Amino acid sequence: MLQVYDSITQQHDLRLVIVAVFICFLAAYTTFSLIGRAVEAGAKARAWWIGAGAVATGSGVWATHFIALIAYQPNVPVGYALGPTLLSVLIAMVISGLGLAVSMTRAIGMPLLGGAIIGAGAGAMHYVGMSALVVPGIVESDTSTVIASLLIGIVGGGVAALIGLAKFDPTHRLSGAILLTLAICGLHFTGVTGAVVTPDPSAPMPEQTVSPVALAIAVTAVTLMVLCFALAGSILDEHLVSRSAKEAERLAASEARFRQLTDATFEGILMHKGSRIIDTNRAMSELMGVPQEALVGRDVMDCVADSSRPILRKYMGDDIDTACEIELRHADGTLIPAEVLTRTFRSEEGNGTTTHVLAVRDIRERKEAEERIRHMAHHDSLTGLPNRRMFMDRLVQVLARSKRDGTTVAVLCMDLDRFKHVNDLGGHAAGDELLRQVARRLGDSIRTEDTAARLGGDEFAVIQVGVAHPDGPGIMAERLVKSIGKPFDLGGAQTMIGTSIGIALHPGDGEEGEDLVRAADTALYRAKEAGRGTFRFFEAEMDVRLQERRLLERDLRQALAEEQLRVHYQPLADCGGGKIVGFEALVRWTHPVRGPISPVQFIPLAEECGLIMPLGAWVMRRACTDAATWPDDKLVAVNLSPAQFRHADLAKEILAVLKETGLPANRLELEVTESLLIDDPDRVLATLQVLKEAGVRISLDDFGTGYSSLSYLQRFPFDKIKIDRSFVSQMEKNADSMSIIRAVIALGKSLRIKVTAEGVESASQLNLLQQENCDLVQGYLLGKPMAKEDLGKMLSIASATHEAAAS
Repeated sequence: MLQVYDSITQQHDLRLVIVAVFICFLAAYTTFSLIGRAVEAGAKARAWWIGAGAVATGSGVWATHFIALIAYQPNVPVGYALGPTLLSVLIAMVISGLGLAVSMTRAIGMPLLGGAIIGAGAGAMHYVGMSALVVPGIVESDTSTVIASLLIGIVGGGVAALIGLAKFDPTHRLSGAILLTLAICGLHFTGVTGAVVTPDPSAPMPEQTVSPVALAIAVTAVTLMVLCFALAGSILDEHLVSRSAKEAERLAASEARFRQLTDATFEGILMHKGSRIIDTNRAMSELMGVPQEALVGRDVMDCVADSSRPILRKYMGDDIDTACEIELRHADGTLIPAEVLTRTFRSEEGNGTTTHVLAVRDIRERKEAEERIRHMAHHDSLTGLPNRRMFMDRLVQVLARSKRDGTTVAVLCMDLDRFKHVNDLGGHAAGDELLRQVARRLGDSIRTEDTAARLGGDEFAVIQVGVAHPDGPGIMAERLVKSIGKPFDLGGAQTMIGTSIGIALHPGDGEEGEDLVRAADTALYRAKEAGRGTFRFFEAEMDVRLQERRLLERDLRQALAEEQLRVHYQPLADCGGGKIVGFEALVRWTHPVRGPISPVQFIPLAEECGLIMPLGAWVMRRACTDAATWPDDKLVAVNLSPAQFRHADLAKEILAVLKETGLPANRLELEVTESLLIDDPDRVLATLQVLKEAGVRISLDDFGTGYSSLSYLQRFPFDKIKIDRSFVSQMEKNADSMSIIRAVIALGKSLRIKVTAEGVESASQLNLLQQENCDLVQGYLLGKPMAKEDLGKMLSIASATHEAAAS
């Protein structure tokens, strides 16, 4: 590279070098412009464009070579032999034309090959041209330099063509021209650098040589003229072709817009004279299912339904701005709802003939959309059953007919049991699928003249008409209970739910629809209270009880908000020595008007109305706060409701309460029932596992009253099991109860689980439990539930007694 640079700067006339580079770039740019025109031209014109490109490329490369060669100053007289000089330009044009033709094939790799051929042609032209150099001496070339120069030309030419012909736009054209200029100039100057002139004064100069100055002027002038004409022709042709193409595009776009406007003006068009069709369009042909030529000549009335002919006749004679709706008769006999507008015009021929135009629009989609809207307004989108609005409309109609005919109507209100449980576990998708399956079972369980509806959520209702027998509604309700009670398949998993049903009859339980629904809803609450999975008829006193329940629910919400509730504590004692080991937290409610209300009454109410979560959280926080002030060896036991385990973050919330109150985890004992484990064992045990790992004690309450106690003891390592009070109360009278207690205590010993007997109310019961080596006892004999103030006194007395016994 340094030798080339020294050669250019020290042995060349830089002015001529610049002229050579400019001509080379102009030739290269012209070449790519001509190739672009050749690609877009026809077969015959393409040959001319390739020929023009060959002349432009060859003359440009040749001019670059000889102008740069003339700029070469080897410090000896220089001349140029005429024969090799003319041969070199011929070689440049022929090989360049071949390279351009190869590049034009556009096959994979062909532009690269074509550019390489052009580079090879430039090299051939260079060394033939070098042979035309006449000096008084000997001209020798270095072999390695010759090879390097040829590689520069061939590789550079290939890359230039590959990039310049990638796209026919100014950017790629300019990039290719620059690369081709670099390749040709690199080839020339590298080749010249390797040429060594050895002067020989005795060597004579040939007489037929061309003057370098004259040659430079002639070459520059002729080449510039050729390149300028070629480039100008390319640009002009490109402009003309572009304008012609744009004119064609504008014409085609205008025609397309005209066709679109014609098609968009009317869906279908019929032109007729005296009811005889004289012309139509393709849209009308497709709408009728008949070829256009088959419609011409027919009577317009043959295209419409019989019922639509009187309507259409009114519109055919005059222009009417409003559209009329008719039915078209399709070729296959089906009727198509359509909208028609009519226009009339007189012929321009002056004969007074009148032509009528019918514009016909297919309105099937609009009719279907209107029907869907009507259906959506009156049906549930999830199940397809009638919604509350349609249910009440039908009930009004049924009751009106019932009053005329003197028949009986039954309204059945249904509520799904354990639906929230399914929704919480499986997500809304599972809940939605369950509702759809319930809807199908309802449809299969009622008569066609009856109505089943979804009122919202998991609430359904049925209207039973023409009740001929008093037992009819009950038979239907029993059938529905059995149908809904069968397993449901939700994604391959068998799911069991149930339903509770309330029934109200017309005219006995109400005259109007709203009255009947309210009465059936009241009976539904009675069915739920009866244990779910059953049905109840409305009775007058039910309404009173329902009102009381609603008042109690309202008061419970207020009590929770105003902290009217209190937590009392019942002692847990060691069975053998009687030492108090802890207390069970029990919530108590003293109503400001009604007085004390039993937990048996308000705890189930809290679960039904959704208050159990805030109530349970409040009891947990209150119990842990109080227990934190007790001696370190006293624990607190808190009951957990099944509803609380539906909360995904139950364990997290309990641990947060412990951290907030400062109560050590090993002083909190959580009591769970077997019924909770039956509902959702995997989820419950997973939550308990998190709590147990944190140090919280877990106790299984009411042991022996469930169905799978032993399996749960095996699956989860409980800290304690509690014998239900029903066994303790009968232990002295019933040998079976005593046997069960003895077996549970033995089981606890073998599994290393402490056993607590609850409901101990007599010394004899305590004595029997001590004989069986029971671990802990709880009951009125040891102490009733007490407020935290009384609890403090008890702890003080127990501490003093313990210290006295120790001394």
